[in-house]
Amino acid sequence: PILISLDSFFSNKVNSTDNLGKTMTIILATIGAYLIGSFPTAFLFSKLLYRKNILQEGSGNVGTLNFLRVSKSRGISVAVLLIDMGKGFLTIWIASKIVQPPQFVFPVVGVIVGHVFPVWLKGKGGRGLATLAGVFLFLEPVLFVYWWVCFGVLYLFLRKYIVAGVLALLLVNVLTLVFLDKSVFVILSAASIIVLYKYIPRVKEELTMT
Repeated sequence: PILISLDSFFSNKVNSTDNLGKTMTIILATIGAYLIGSFPTAFLFSKLLYRKNILQEGSGNVGTLNFLRVSKSRGISVAVLLIDMGKGFLTIWIASKIVQPPQFVFPVVGVIVGHVFPVWLKGKGGRGLATLAGVFLFLEPVLFVYWWVCFGVLYLFLRKYIVAGVLALLLVNVLTLVFLDKSVFVILSAASIIVLYKYIPRVKEELTMT
C-alpha cells in the first residue's frame, strides 16, 4: 500500500509538472504572438519612406488602406498588406509547432490584439483584417476564398466596402460553423470579435455617408 501511494504521489507530481509546462508554453506562445502582431508595418514604412506619422494622416489608422492614402503607392501598399498578413500566417505556423490545435485560439487572439493594440504605439494599431487573413491562409485557405466571394457579392449590391467587408466576415463565421470543424469556428469567432469591434466606428461612418 505504501509503494502504491508513493507511485500515485509521484504520478500526480509528473502530471502537475506536465500541465504547468503546457500552460507556460501557451502563455509564452500568446505573448510571442502579441509581439509579432504588434510590429507596426504601416507606421514604420510611412516614417522611413515618407517621413510621415500615419497616426496623424488620413484616418489615423495603422493599416494598408490608410497607408495607401498617405503614400499613393500601390506597390508599397501591397508590401504592407503582405507583411501584415504574414504576421498572422507566421504566428499560426509557429503555434502549430509548439501547441496543440485546440490551443491555437490563444496565439491567434494574441497576434490580432497585438496588431490592433500595439504597445509601441500606445494601443493605436490597425483593424486586424489583413492579419486575420494570414491566419485564414494557414488554418483553412478556403476561408480566404469564402471572404472574397462574400465581399465581392455584397459590394456589388451595397457599394460600401467597409460594410461589405464586415458582413463578409460575419458570413464566413457562419459558413465555418456549418461546414468546417468546430475548433476552427472557435478560433475564427474569437479573433473576429476583436476585428469587428475595431470596425464599428467605420461602419457607422460609412452608413451615414450618402
